[in-house]
Amino acid sequence: MNASKPRRAWSDVFHRSRISPHVFVVADPARRGVAQVLHGLRLPEASSISLFDNAHWASPLLDGAVTRLRTYGFSTLPSATRVYGHRPLRLLCHLMDLRPPARALVGERAVPTVEQLLADLDRQRHVDIETLLAQARTTMANDPQEVLAAVRALFGEEAVGATASER
Repeated sequence: MNASKPRRAWSDVFHRSRISPHVFVVADPARRGVAQVLHGLRLPEASSISLFDNAHWASPLLDGAVTRLRTYGFSTLPSATRVYGHRPLRLLCHLMDLRPPARALVGERAVPTVEQLLADLDRQRHVDIETLLAQARTTMANDPQEVLAAVRALFGEEAVGATASER
C-alpha cells in the first residue's frame, strides 16, 4: 500500500510578521508557489515600479491582499512577499495543499470553512476591477508604519496590534 505524503504545515510556508498579527511573511523558497497560485486565480495586480525606488506588486485576495516588495538600497521594510489577512492565508493554505492553522490565530475573529472561502473568492471575481486594484494598492508599504496603516484600512482600528519589527 502506498501511503500518501503528509501535507506540509502552514508554518513551513508562512511566518507571522512582528508588525501585525494580520500580516504573514512568505518563506523565500515558497514565494514562487504563492505567485503561481495567485496567477492561476486571475485576480488583478497593481504595481508600482520606478527608477531608484522600491518596486511593489499587490493582488487583492478576499478581504486582504498578497504583496511583493523589492527594495533597493536602505529600507526599513525588507524585500518579501506578504499576505495581509487571516482569510487570504487560509485560502492559500487550501490552494497550496498545506495544513492550515488548527485553531484561530491571534486577531482572527472566526475560522471560516473552505467552502466559505471559495464562495467569497467567487464573489470577489465579480467585483469591479478598480475597486479591487484600490484594495491592493492600500497594501503597498515601504515601512512598518505603512503596513499598520494598511492593516487599519483593511481590518479596522482594532486589528492594529503593532509589535517590534519583522525578522
